[in-house]
Amino acid sequence: MKILIVKTSSLGDVIQSLPVVAFLKHHFPHSEIDWAVEKPFADILKAHPAIHRVIPLEVRKWKKHLIKHRNAIRLALQALRRTHYDVLFDLQGNIKSALVTKSARAKEKVGMTFASAPEWPNALVLNRRYAINRNAPISLQYLSIPEQYFSQKPHPFPTALTLEIFPEESEWVTSILKGTHRTMVCPGSHWENKKLPLPTWIELLKKLGDTHFYFVWGNAKEEQEAMALHVQFPERSTLLPRMRLPVWQTLMTQMHAIYTVDSSALHLAATTSVPTYSFFGPSNASVYKPSLVHHQAIQGPCPYGKSFRKRCPILRTCKTGACLKALSPDDLISNLK
Repeated sequence: MKILIVKTSSLGDVIQSLPVVAFLKHHFPHSEIDWAVEKPFADILKAHPAIHRVIPLEVRKWKKHLIKHRNAIRLALQALRRTHYDVLFDLQGNIKSALVTKSARAKEKVGMTFASAPEWPNALVLNRRYAINRNAPISLQYLSIPEQYFSQKPHPFPTALTLEIFPEESEWVTSILKGTHRTMVCPGSHWENKKLPLPTWIELLKKLGDTHFYFVWGNAKEEQEAMALHVQFPERSTLLPRMRLPVWQTLMTQMHAIYTVDSSALHLAATTSVPTYSFFGPSNASVYKPSLVHHQAIQGPCPYGKSFRKRCPILRTCKTGACLKALSPDDLISNLK
């Protein structure tokens, strides 16, 4: 069986869709699974041992200048249409993914109902549509689509995953390991209101006892913030360089704990067996937190009485971010077991 998964973005959502691959390989071990994804997120899928082919796309860039990128679009569509698939699963559910799903060749094109899809026009290009429970953990929402299509009862699939890296990368990971207890700290997020203040991080980390910290960053601003944390613990911390996602995940497997906010770091950590401690404010921990018991999360309360199923309606516009930024280090420690 030839299967195509269309889940183009974002990084955290792509990672949270990976249990679908485990489900498909469990029921159809000889299947070939391809995945269409935005090019910046292709690395992690190429390192997945069960994914046959990754089809990198740049829809975000193309839609801004269609004429300028017409040759790139043509070549990408040729690659997409090279294979005739038995079934396609559109796990994105928006207009952008509908363009990909429409262009692909598949006997069955499967996704969400008009009511369930984030953008209802997506359902127009499908011939099999299934409702999803928007209150369920997000990874189970994605998993429910192939479960319903293949008439399988809901069943949690292992999230632990070993991504493939080069030998020299493995040697580098081994070379930077220090101390008998290691903690990775991932304070960055695309959204400012999802971040803890630096003073809160500093006081929190001081309370964690004897451990060697590994600080992760993703852009220039986050690098400055990670450096500010690093200088607080000069003798027992490492400021990491930029890493390929599979290398980052391999390094995660060598940690004893990972502290992070709701970000791609948390979802990547969920592919390992390492305990995570995460901090949620304008997103719902019951939906986005990894579901296994070794993942703990704190939900900061909204002081303005906002309620939401997935993300706070004022995530982008709230001027205080008080749901997280008002939490003290003692608040955080007292809620972590």
